[in-house]
Amino acid sequence: MELSLIDLRGLPENEFVSHIPENDIFLYTLTTLDFNEAERLVQKLRDIYPIAKHISGGPHITLFPQDGERVFDAIALGEGENSIIELFNDIFNSELKPIYRQGPLSDLQTIPIPSRKWLPKSSVVIQGLLNKEYLKHNGTSTLFSRGCPFDCHFCSNLEKGSVRYMPYETITQEIEYLKREYGVNALALKDDNGIPVGRRFARPWLEAIGKADIKWRGQSRATGVTEDMVKLAKDSGCVEIAVGLETITPKSMDILNKPLNLTEAKKYLLTLQKHGIGIRIHIIVGLPGEPENVVDSTLKFCDEFGVNSVLLSLLTPLPGTAMYNNPSSFGMKNITKNWDDFRVAFGSFDANEKPKMTFEYEKETPWGKGKSSEEIIDNYMILQEAFREGSRKF
Repeated sequence: MELSLIDLRGLPENEFVSHIPENDIFLYTLTTLDFNEAERLVQKLRDIYPIAKHISGGPHITLFPQDGERVFDAIALGEGENSIIELFNDIFNSELKPIYRQGPLSDLQTIPIPSRKWLPKSSVVIQGLLNKEYLKHNGTSTLFSRGCPFDCHFCSNLEKGSVRYMPYETITQEIEYLKREYGVNALALKDDNGIPVGRRFARPWLEAIGKADIKWRGQSRATGVTEDMVKLAKDSGCVEIAVGLETITPKSMDILNKPLNLTEAKKYLLTLQKHGIGIRIHIIVGLPGEPENVVDSTLKFCDEFGVNSVLLSLLTPLPGTAMYNNPSSFGMKNITKNWDDFRVAFGSFDANEKPKMTFEYEKETPWGKGKSSEEIIDNYMILQEAFREGSRKF
């Protein structure tokens, strides 16, 4: 069996096919935002390579298997490390089944380090992953855990309420592999919690990263991380933390099952500053329970703490979230059925790009008057312009 990995990132959709050679089998892993584009690609490839089989997995297929069954010859639900072995055995025996269901969750204690050898180096290593003096460092992304111990109603993580960690020695080994094979000296941790909550997990995690002597950035909760763990993060090479603040409105966060103690959050930001760790904050516009003065209060907060990097998002009830599954509980209605619309960020690359809502609020919600889509988009655009004028990265 010969395997190749085709990286289409950065290419316009009308050029995809010209970069895809003939193969017997095409495998896809899809999020919701990818699905329509993948469906169009499969249709084109079937015309060119009519004998080839197309198989897909990923979050969207797991949530909406009917979409997958309609487009692909076979689908794999849930994590794929175990089911893909069964799938390929069936392919070799000409016994491909339409659906492969997830068995037990993958044991991260036994899974080997992800190999990047089928990707060109240009698809693994980028510069500009970190800010300031680390801008020209060779960087890449990693994932050392799966799941999240929390259950926020706006989050589409399919594994909420628990976390599985790679063995700590494997974390060090993977970083050493990336340094040795690709010259990497900067990491973006894609884990939901780059500084795990609780010393029992945070300490060995951070020590494992620190042993590899690398600079990194990640994300964390706005509360629940102690100062000694912040110091250990700094000592392990952390240069920036994206803080999942989401809003400075505790009422909104209570609604979203992510209670916010603003005093504790401010203390955490000051602690990060004290130890020389850069701060990026996550802000979501359009949350239920948002006050009328949300724009002014958000800008005042950012100015108070000297925040120079913001991830500005528009509230989007993504598939897999409590908001998508039960919109009426949040005063929502008319969630779009067009998968292409499920975007959360706008304007980062095109200053004239206007946000698009994926839902509407009822006129009256359980928390008072619902904002109109026009009000929410206006607030987003005002914040975006203010951040841009203030030279804040977003």
